[in-house]
This record gives sequence, structure tokens and C-alpha cells, in this order.
Amino acid sequence: MGLDKANIFKLDDEEQARYRKDPFFDCFESTKNFAKALMQDIETKETPHSLLLFADYGMGKTFFSTRFTQYLRKNHYDVIYFSVWENDYMNEPFLAFSKVIVNYINNKFQFEKYKDSMKNLFDGIEKVVSSISLSFFGGAISISAKELLDNFKETDPIVNFRKQLTSFIQKIPKQKLVIIVDELDRCRPDYAMKTLECIKHFFDIEGLFVIIPTNTNALNDCIKSLYGIDNCGRKSKENYFQKFFNDERTIKKPTQEDYLFIVNQYLTKKRLKEALDKKLLSNGQERYDSYEKLKHYFAQYSHSAGLTVREVKDFSIELARICNNFYEPIRTEWLCCLMANRNKEKNDNYMYPVPRENCFYKERYKTLNDTPNGRNDLFKLNNYYSELRNIKQIGYIRDDHGCPIEGRSYYTFINAYVNTTQGNLHFNVYQDIFNHLEKVQNALDNVKAEYSNCSAVMVNFDIIQNAIDSQINATNNYQNNYGSDDNDYDRREKYIKIIENLEQLYSIHQ
Repeated sequence: MGLDKANIFKLDDEEQARYRKDPFFDCFESTKNFAKALMQDIETKETPHSLLLFADYGMGKTFFSTRFTQYLRKNHYDVIYFSVWENDYMNEPFLAFSKVIVNYINNKFQFEKYKDSMKNLFDGIEKVVSSISLSFFGGAISISAKELLDNFKETDPIVNFRKQLTSFIQKIPKQKLVIIVDELDRCRPDYAMKTLECIKHFFDIEGLFVIIPTNTNALNDCIKSLYGIDNCGRKSKENYFQKFFNDERTIKKPTQEDYLFIVNQYLTKKRLKEALDKKLLSNGQERYDSYEKLKHYFAQYSHSAGLTVREVKDFSIELARICNNFYEPIRTEWLCCLMANRNKEKNDNYMYPVPRENCFYKERYKTLNDTPNGRNDLFKLNNYYSELRNIKQIGYIRDDHGCPIEGRSYYTFINAYVNTTQGNLHFNVYQDIFNHLEKVQNALDNVKAEYSNCSAVMVNFDIIQNAIDSQINATNNYQNNYGSDDNDYDRREKYIKIIENLEQLYSIHQ
């Protein structure tokens, strides 16, 4: 079974059984609450009623619609799920609607107690459907209009259809039939508009509740291409679609917690087994390469980047492939930020939304090495300048022969620190300080007090030691949080190249 479970009616019997039992078991809580509210609309609204259910492309219209269909059935509603896009090979939407309705009624007759009394009522509609002949030889599809009309010589087929459908609706338990018309925004413009006209004119029937999940921007494009009408920005009362819909609802946009719910389904330990086995990801909770942090950061940055539900799924699959084939322990926050923002237009004003303290933060109009960020700020010498100035005294101490104590002077140390490669974590510099202080300590133990200001130096020795210890602790903590080291800026460029072209992953080496 593939990963795509948007349309649950295309899953195998075992999978569909799970959704019949609990239609929203794989959905976040806000989706369940929205479904309850929408069912209450169906319960209370007068019919005929046509509802526009709006959502952007990739935001889960089919995902919600198929599960909502099953949810209504579980609550004893008669519901027909109809994909217009899968049926737009028929020239007339009325024929496609007739076919799916007849199939639904016939299946219901097999179980309902009024089977015998209703069977004859729909013989005429079955003739409509039988008039549709398909020939896939050479890709041809034909519909016999003559046979269709011959079957209804004595009655108007549309009037007969409406009468029969009304009679059926009056006999079902809820006396309401819900038709969910999905994927309208995927149809060719002329067929999409024909479908709306069909619903308006032919399905304006008491007891019928029609839900159309669609993207209104796509419908606006249809109107513009067919009729030259720019429907965008019009006031509600002037909107072209007002004649088609009684009401409108918007599928709620996912929260960050909702994104995490989706990510958890795709970035599983099973899918990332190779990365975990190779120690590219860790099982710890706090490390920068944590499996848990990977999921958390990808949900966070996907939400801030405004990814669609479909993009989150697709990008999660790609992210798993990257992780399993990576070349070093993964800096999860930066990789997730890059992946979530991969399709954003990058220009001089663009800045990745990582926190300022992140080692990959880059301000606008700044060159990479000149970028002021929390990482560089952490390692500025003046953070503990007042304590290190005491090294100056150490540099002036002389032994009983009048020679300087072994070790570099304050100015030598300062030059070494400042000239360290921009962006390094200064581990070598820290070690130099320790070596210097150790030599000073040994020298002080052997020097005669009357020839030096040893007492003054010894007072400040602990201050210097504590300052350096604090800085090293800050460095270690930062490294644990971000995986930062002396290769940060080179790593940044590699990560960007990988996200821009995933195939480069296989040619980049540590």
C-alpha cells in the first residue's frame, strides 16, 4: 500500500474497514471538530442547499471529503461521494451524476426494506445510464443521444429524474441525501462550469444537500477564461458564484501541532532506520541530531513556511531519503528549515527564519563571514574582557633572575585570539589559555615573592579561570544544541546545495 491515503475509497478492503470504524483516526483534532460542525449544518439547514467548501490546493480537500463521507454514513446519513474529475470524459455532467446516483440507489435497494416499492421507480434512470456507451479503442468515447431520447419519448427525462429522485429522498431515514462533489477545480474550465450549472438547474431538489470542496481561485480562472469576467475582488453580493452556492465554509488551516501530526506519520523510525543505524540521527531528546528534534523542527518550519498538507507529505518523504543517505550527523534544525523553505523565492531580502543565535543565521545584505549572529556574539572576546585583562599582569611577572615568567604575554594572547579564523569555536585558543595559566602557576610556585607581585596575580587567577570555564561551558552547550564546530560555514553551503539539488548528496563528502 502506497503512502497516499487522500482518497480512502481507493484503499484496499482492510484499510477501508479501519475508516468505517473510525473515519478520522488518522486526522488531527481540529479536523474532527470541523466535521462535527459541518454535520450540524447538514442537520439544521433547509434544503435544497449547496455549500462551497473552500481550501487552497494541496490543503486536503479530498483527504477531508472522503473521510467526511464515511463519517456521515457512520451517523446514518445517505451520502454519495462523486469525483467530477474522474467522470469528465462524459460530455454532459447530468449523465455522470445520473449514473452515480443510480448505482448508489441500486446498492441501497439490496439492503433497504422498501426495495420492492422503489425498484420500478428508477428503471427510467437506469435507461439513461445504459444509453452511455464507451469505446476505448483508439481512445474514443461515445454517448448515444438517440437512444437516450428514445427511452423517454413520452416523458421529459429531466422532469422524470427530478420526480424520481425526490420520491427516493422522501423514503430514506433522514429524508436528506448528501452529495459531495469533489475535485471540481481539477476539471477543464468548460466542464467545471457545466457541472455547476447542472447542480443549479437539475439538482435543486428538496432534501438534497450538495457540498462542493474546491478552490475558488481556480473557479475564478474558469470564469475569466470562458466569459472574460474577472470575479476576483468583487463584493459578496456581486460575486458570480452567489447564484450557485447558498453558503460557504473554509477548511481550517492546520496548526503547528497539526503539522506535527502529519510529520509523525511519515518520518517514522521505520522509514529512518538507516539514518538511525548509521548514527546520522540519535535517539536522544536533546542532541542537535535527535530524531525527535527532526520531526519537531520540520513541523515548525513547515508551518511557518505555509506548506500545504500535500507538500508536507511529499517533503517528509524526501527528507527521509536525505537523512538515510547523509554524510555526517545531521544538524536537524538547519536541514529542516532549508527543506521547508526550498520553494521560496530567494533574493537579497530573503532571510531563513532560524533564530538569531543559530549558527546559520544570516542577516540581509551581509556577507557570510561578516554576519553578526548569536554564534559569533557568544565568542566575542569582550564578553569576558574585564576578566582576561588580568592576564596582562601575568605577562609582566618576572622570576628572581629578572626574566619574564614563561608563557605568552597578554598582547600575544590577544593577537592570537583576534586572529583566529572568523567563526571558529576557539577550542585551540582555550587550550592555549590553559597551557599559559598552567605554566604561570608552576612558575609562581617556584618564584621568590620579593622579586614579583605574585600575591596580586594569585588573587586574580581564580577570576581568570572561572571566566574561561564559563566560556567553555557556553561553547559546549552551544555545540550540543546546534552541532556547531569550526566547519559551520562550509557546512552551510553544502546543506544549501543538497536541498537545491538532492542528487548532489551522493557526491558531497565530509
